[in-house]
Amino acid sequence: MTRKLNEADRAAVDMLIDRLNAGHGNGNGGVSGGSDSYVSMTAAVDDQRLAAVETILQTLSQMPAPEPSSDLAVRTLQRIAHANPLAAPATMQQPQMPAMPFLNPNQPMA
Repeated sequence: MTRKLNEADRAAVDMLIDRLNAGHGNGNGGVSGGSDSYVSMTAAVDDQRLAAVETILQTLSQMPAPEPSSDLAVRTLQRIAHANPLAAPATMQQPQMPAMPFLNPNQPMA
C-alpha cells in the first residue's frame, strides 16, 4: 500500500525542511539563536502534524546509512576521466581482485 501526503502534511514537511536549511546557514551548526534567517510559511501548520513529522524525521535520521560500494572511488574517477579527458590519465583501470581468496575454505577455523 502506498500512502501519499495530504496538503497539510506537505506543509509541515516543507516547514521543517525550511527550518533545517535556515538553521544550517547561521554559523552555529544549526543551533538557533542569533540567526538572521527567516522562514515564511505558506500555510498554517497544525501542531500535531508538525510533531508527527518531527517524530518520523527523527526516526529516519537514526537509521544506519548504507556503506558505499568498495569501487565507488574508482568508478567516480573513471566517470570524471570520461567526462573530461584532460582531468585524468586514460589508462585508469579498475583494481584487480586478488587471485587467492582472503580465507581458505579448506582450512579449519578452530
